Order: sequence, then C-alpha cells, then structure tokens
Amino acid sequence: MATGMARELLKNEVATLPEPIAAEMLDFVLLVKTRHAENAFLWQQVEATRARRREHPEEVVTVTAEEWDAVTANLVSTD
Repeated sequence: MATGMARELLKNEVATLPEPIAAEMLDFVLLVKTRHAENAFLWQQVEATRARRREHPEEVVTVTAEEWDAVTANLVSTD
C-alpha cells in the first residue's frame, strides 16, 4: 500500500471513531512512534560502538563464557 494512501485511509478511519477509541488509538500511535525512535537510537549506538572498536582494537577484550562467569561471580544481582 502506498504511504499516501495509507495516510488517507487512516485519516478517514480516525475521523469516524468515537472519542474513547480515538484516545486509545492515539496512545497506540504514540507507542509505535516511541518504539521506532528507541530502535533508531539503539542502532545509532551500535554503529557508534562498532566504529569505536574498529578505531581502537587494542581496547577490545574478548572472553569466553566461563571467563566472564569467573570475573562477574562476585557481583550481586539487584533483582
């Protein structure tokens, strides 16, 4: 479906909704927008981290699961 067509169909549907359902739909739209913004931010951070690691490979430390468990065994969970 073309973006413009989806937008028009959405406008038409929203215009016919009772106020309580329109309020729910607004909450849903805001939720979806927030999720997309968060995902974009997280991917931006991933790319920045990858670039930093490429630029500074000497700072990258790789460990096995067993080594990680040994290093973090003394940490207390706050759950």
